[in-house]
Amino acid sequence: MNQGNEGPAPASSGRWAGLACGLTAAGILLGGLALALLYEQSRHTVHLEINGVPITHRTHARSVEQVLDELGIPLGENDSAQLPSEDGLIAGEPIELQIARRIWLTHDGSLTELYTQATNLDDALESADIMLYECDEIWLDGERLALGAALPEAVRSPRASVHTWVSAIRQPVLLTVRRGVPLTVEDEGIPMGLHTTARTVGEALYEQGIPLYHGDRVFPATDALVTPGLTISISRSRPVTLEVDGATRMLRTRVESVRELLEELDVTLDPDDYTVPEGDAALANGLHVAVIRVYEEYYVEETPIPFEMRWEPNPELEIDQRRTAHWGSEGAWRQQVRVYYENGQEVHRVEEEAWIAREPQDRVQEYGTKIVVRQLQTEHGPIEYWRRIRMLATSYNAPTAGKPPSHPTYGITRLGERARKGIIAVDPNVIALRQRMYVPGYGPGYAGDTGGAIIGRRIDLCYDDHNLVLWYRWVDVYLLTPAPPRSQIAWILPNTPRERE
Repeated sequence: MNQGNEGPAPASSGRWAGLACGLTAAGILLGGLALALLYEQSRHTVHLEINGVPITHRTHARSVEQVLDELGIPLGENDSAQLPSEDGLIAGEPIELQIARRIWLTHDGSLTELYTQATNLDDALESADIMLYECDEIWLDGERLALGAALPEAVRSPRASVHTWVSAIRQPVLLTVRRGVPLTVEDEGIPMGLHTTARTVGEALYEQGIPLYHGDRVFPATDALVTPGLTISISRSRPVTLEVDGATRMLRTRVESVRELLEELDVTLDPDDYTVPEGDAALANGLHVAVIRVYEEYYVEETPIPFEMRWEPNPELEIDQRRTAHWGSEGAWRQQVRVYYENGQEVHRVEEEAWIAREPQDRVQEYGTKIVVRQLQTEHGPIEYWRRIRMLATSYNAPTAGKPPSHPTYGITRLGERARKGIIAVDPNVIALRQRMYVPGYGPGYAGDTGGAIIGRRIDLCYDDHNLVLWYRWVDVYLLTPAPPRSQIAWILPNTPRERE
C-alpha cells in the first residue's frame, strides 16, 4: 500500500460541498415564495352590500355560504338577502344583505320586542301595530325623538371587522312611548284643555310653559301625580315690582300694602329712608315700589398744585451739560365736602373748609456755564472752539433765496454783505451774529445771515452763485474762539428740530 496517498481530502472539495448546500436552501426559499405568490393570485374579490353599505372582500371561497361563513355573518330569520349564483359571485355580482334591527319598545305598561328592516320610527312602530297619537312622545336614551325620525345607525369603525359591525347592528335599540293624557288647567278661572306626558302637576305646568310664582296657589299640589281628566286650579298672587338696594325684583304677593310687602321680604328702612309710594299705599297689579336709601358722606377732595420748572446756572458744569438738582414735587389743595345721596346717586353737595395741605416744590434744573476751549484738527488746519452744537444744515445762494434779481435787497444778507460762501444763516437766539464757526464738509464761516425757516438748531450754508452744493443733513457745528460776551450766549439751547435716531 502506498502510504503517501493517505490523509485529509483537499480543501477545494469542502468548498464545493458548501456551495451545493447553499444552492439547495436558496432553491427551497424560491420555491416557497413561488407557491405563496401562486396562492395569493388564486384569490378573487367578492362584493357585498350590507344595509346599503358596500364592502369588498378578498377570498378563495367560491360560494355565498363560504363567504358569509368566512366573514362570520349568520343570517337570521328576519334578515333578507339577495344572493348571486356561484358564477355570478365570481363575476362580481354583490351579495345584498339587509340585517334586521332589534328593538325593545316599552309602551302602555308592557315591553315589546320586534325585529324590523325599517329605517325610521314610523315604519318600525307600524310593523309592531303600535299607534302613536298627536300628544304621545317617543324617547331614546333620555332624548325625545320626533315622529318620522331615523333609527340610530350602527356606525362602522374603519378598523372594525365586518363581523363586529354586523353584531353592532343586531344590538337592541331601547325605545319608550309616553302616552299623553288629557287634563284641564283653570288659571284664575279661565279653563284651558291640554294633553301631557308629564308625571306630576308641576312637570305638566312647566312642560306647557305655564309659570308659577311665589304666592300662587295650585290645587292639587305641584307634586301630585297626573291622572286622566284631572283639573288643575291656579289662584294667582298679585304682581308687583320692588326696586331696592340697586336691584329690581319682579314679585308676586298676596299682602295688601307697601309696608306689609317690605315686612314680608325682610326689607328694613333706616330713619332717613322712604318709599315711593308711601308705606300705607295699597298694592295693585303691576305697582312699582321703590325704596329710597338716604345717607350723606364727608370726604376730602385733593387737587394737585403743579410744581414749576426753575433753571439755575452752575459754573462748575460745562456748557450744554445739565443736571437735575431737585426733582420737584406737587403740592396739594384740600377741601372738605359733604355729599348727600339717594340710592347711591348724588343729590347735592356742600363745600366746606379748604386749606393747602402741601406746598409745591419747584423742580431745579441746572445748566452749565463753564466755557472749555478745545482744539480740533481739520482739513483747513487746527482750530480752537469753545462750543460744539449738533445742528440740521441746509444750503442756499442768492438765486435760491426767494427774491427776484430786480428786488433791491437781492443777494444781500442780514449784515448787509453780498451772499457768498462763508456766510452762514443762524437763529440769533441760538448763535450770536458775527460768531465765527466751522462746519465739517463746508469749512470756516461766520454767522452773518438769518432766515424765516432758520429757527432753533438749524443753519443755512451760503454759497456763491456758481458753486452751490445742496445740503440737508445733521452735522456738528463748532463755534470758534473767542467766545462772545456771556450776555450774548444762549446757555439753554432749544431741542427742535430733533434728529431722528
